[in-house]
Amino acid sequence: MFRTLFFVVVFLFVNCDAGNNSFVFTNEMAQSCKEHICRNGYLYNTIYSVDSEELTEIRKDSDGDVVFEMHIAIQAMSNGHILLSPVAKPGYSDPVYEIVVGGGGNKFTELRRHLKRDARTSVKTPNILSTFELRGFYIRIVQEHIIEFGREGDVLPLMSYMDIDPLDIKYFGFAAWAGVEAKFLYDCPVPSKNGKTTPNSKEIEPLLSPSEQLKKEMLKHRLPWIPPRPTVDVELGVKITSVKYDAFQSKLITGMSVVISWKDDNVAWYPPKYNGTTNIKLRQGQIWRPKFYVYNADDQTMFDARSSELISMVHSGEATLHFQTKVYTWCVDAPPGFSAWPHDEYQCTIVIQPWEVHDKIALTILDPEDSKMALFADIDNEVKSDWESTTKQVVIEHELWNQVYGIGDNMTHMSDRLIINVEVSRKATPYNVVFYTPLLVLVMFVLLSFWSEPLNINRVWFLNGCTIVICMGLCYVDYLIPCHTMPSILVLYIVVLGGVVLATFVQLLLMSTLIETVCGTNGMQKVFTTHLLRLVCCLPSFTTAINGGYTLQEEEEPATTRGEDVEEMESEKQKAYGDKRELAEVVDKLMFVIYTVTFVAMLIAHF
Repeated sequence: MFRTLFFVVVFLFVNCDAGNNSFVFTNEMAQSCKEHICRNGYLYNTIYSVDSEELTEIRKDSDGDVVFEMHIAIQAMSNGHILLSPVAKPGYSDPVYEIVVGGGGNKFTELRRHLKRDARTSVKTPNILSTFELRGFYIRIVQEHIIEFGREGDVLPLMSYMDIDPLDIKYFGFAAWAGVEAKFLYDCPVPSKNGKTTPNSKEIEPLLSPSEQLKKEMLKHRLPWIPPRPTVDVELGVKITSVKYDAFQSKLITGMSVVISWKDDNVAWYPPKYNGTTNIKLRQGQIWRPKFYVYNADDQTMFDARSSELISMVHSGEATLHFQTKVYTWCVDAPPGFSAWPHDEYQCTIVIQPWEVHDKIALTILDPEDSKMALFADIDNEVKSDWESTTKQVVIEHELWNQVYGIGDNMTHMSDRLIINVEVSRKATPYNVVFYTPLLVLVMFVLLSFWSEPLNINRVWFLNGCTIVICMGLCYVDYLIPCHTMPSILVLYIVVLGGVVLATFVQLLLMSTLIETVCGTNGMQKVFTTHLLRLVCCLPSFTTAINGGYTLQEEEEPATTRGEDVEEMESEKQKAYGDKRELAEVVDKLMFVIYTVTFVAMLIAHF
């Protein structure tokens, strides 16, 4: 309990101490200073030259004791970096003074003799900086080669260092830390005998390369959202790199390589003026460029919104932008009725039109053999998939488009459209193996079962096994086959399943005692003694009637083999025809023919 209370008191004391000893700039005081904001991390991008006249006044006021003095204010979460240098662009080995205020997460302040290294003095300063307040500080170098850094209003500095080899400060700069935004106020009034003097430091123009100088002059006073002329001629080249059709969602997923080329005479330049610079790279957003989106996409966003590619521009003002993207478009092209899945084919359309309504763009299709398209051939490799595709591109002028699609506010869109017709067909080899092989094997075994021994319980078990296999496959068919269509292969499986169930039912019926009663009737006897039926079904034929009955036609036997009880033999032979075994044989042959014809006909209709 006492330990916790002790830490709370210490924490409040430190915070109160930091707040009381930190001079906070008011709005009136901040208006008399200049502002510098750091958002680029630990980089001294902007360097300022020290006001030499102001330094001269400071030396006169202090009788030469003060060599350099500046007053600043910092508003940051942590890590306010101040650079004092004798050269404009100091390197890693150049001697400088670097003061880190609130380093280590706003915990310490230190003075370094070189950039990012060589710390000479350090002091713990918890919460020295604030995210909400502009806290003032001063930096002073006196004649005795002592460098002082402290809070505004404090008598004693936070830290001081005696440098035996002092630097002549002519430039200064500011920086922060990665992820930290810091605001610096500089050129704040410096107290003097005559009141206060306000320094007037100058920003040092960085040394620019010819291309950087060209970009600076080109982009000066340019509005990147204004097209170069009322009607802009744009060359648009689209190369399909991958195609996939999602039959479950009726979406066409298309990978594209896009090349956009246009000309802006306003940014053309004379190469000898810029040391022979003939081409430059510009970021998107620095100059105007045509923006497009897909009219029938699943979302209404620019189809190049995620592209961060640079714009290539040559001295004639011709600009080229290349990027890769993926487009998701609706393609509901499934006719009602049965489909030929997995041998399905689709005809889809991709409509590309300008994003900006006020832009008037005249489109021209870039030929695939054009040098602009061939330049990116190495990085635009096509991705193979289980779909084959053929494409055809055509440009539709805005007048024709408004006539055909006269809905909405189309008259405000005065730009051309690019229409890409895509025909996709599935490479069905894997599906053929997965779906047709089990189907053909099942049908073959079912047909062969009709030539096995009739009235056998083993056939019933075999047919039941086929039924279970087909039902298990149909239970998972919704994960593979789109449910909004009726694929004919599914009809094939259902027909085979129905045929197996029917064959099982017939087999069980033939094995029942009811069939024996039916076979003993006169009607069935007459049917089975028909010569045409026995001939077609390959049953043994009969001779003429004996005592009102029929005998099976057999080869003549020697007379010695004939016995006296011919009537008994004839009666036994009469029992050999018209029984349920012959009925089962006839039914098997009849079902074999019907099943074969039905399946072959449906298979032909499917393909």
